[in-house]
Amino acid sequence: MAENENLPDKPTKKVPHQVAPEPDSEESQAEEKVESAVRKLAQNKPEALMEFMAMGMTSVGNPLHQKMTSEHISQVLDLAAKHDERQYNLHKTTVGNDHWEWIIGHAMGLVAFIVVVALVVVVLCLFRDKPEVLVPSLTGIGGFVGGFAGGWGLGSRRKQ
Repeated sequence: MAENENLPDKPTKKVPHQVAPEPDSEESQAEEKVESAVRKLAQNKPEALMEFMAMGMTSVGNPLHQKMTSEHISQVLDLAAKHDERQYNLHKTTVGNDHWEWIIGHAMGLVAFIVVVALVVVVLCLFRDKPEVLVPSLTGIGGFVGGFAGGWGLGSRRKQ
């Protein structure tokens, strides 16, 4: 870290085969800005400079990009369009299945409710005069309905 503090403000040694850009050109101004930014970064946060330099060295493009032609791009676009169409059809089917599942579930609940009500009515009509049969029958039916509702999660749904 101490060696970063000794960086010169401008390069003192010129390589003979390099031509220095004119001081007024936009390119030289951009280079000076980059150099000053690198110097400031090296003085304040040398770890960040190392990360920045490492990212710059490893960001090599995919070699297949140079070999791609318009036919390849057309194939990729066709595959993407087919994929989108398949995803749409899958979503449409899933939504349809969910809808039918909801209808069937509610229809089964309605049928179960009608069966329980009919059973209670039949027991009440048949055993109206016999309380020794009526009380245990209604208690059993109530226990069955309560157990079914508890197993279905009726109590936990009402709390939410």
